Amino acid sequence: MAFLAGGLAQGQSYRRDFQRNHVSAGLGFALPGYDLENYYQTAFAWSLNYGYRPVKYLQLDVGYDGAYNAAGVDAYIPTLAVGYVKVRDFQTFIPMGGRVVLPLARGRVEIYGGGGGAYARTGEYLRQPSAYWKIECPYCEARDGWGYYAMLGASVALDRAQHFRLGATTKVYRVETSGPPVGTTPAVTTQDQWVNTYFGLTFSF
Repeated sequence: MAFLAGGLAQGQSYRRDFQRNHVSAGLGFALPGYDLENYYQTAFAWSLNYGYRPVKYLQLDVGYDGAYNAAGVDAYIPTLAVGYVKVRDFQTFIPMGGRVVLPLARGRVEIYGGGGGAYARTGEYLRQPSAYWKIECPYCEARDGWGYYAMLGASVALDRAQHFRLGATTKVYRVETSGPPVGTTPAVTTQDQWVNTYFGLTFSF
């Protein structure tokens, strides 16, 4: 009985030593490079990420990062229902990997770095006139491909229980994409680089 109680106490202490689940959201900017440097522009960006820590110093990550109008698409197409509808471009990044976490000051400050595989897509989309019905876009194009990413960042806890953190993260994506032109890109395979920086909040539990 004493052995069981000791094991439970040790398990509770172990769980209290760090938070296992981490949900992050941030805003920032995306900077295109390599073959995209002459075709795309710096764009407003956002990030959502979920991380799970099986151990204190390692976190497994999956996320969704997006950017708006890096290709500079500014077009309108006519429709019978609502007249002219604007076409916009969005960039999508799906990172899947992990990070090594270095806690400092009893965990109040964390520095981390890591990376993994990534999927990226740049597509043209109609600005839908209503949430209740959708207009198809016969002229919208998209390019996509696979590659990898690397990341570096830091965060600081805002409360003593370390449930809320404020931080900054930079991700470097390198992806080979192909498909029809989106914006002024040529219809060939390109080696794309994106340097995306986000400032945001993390909820840990």
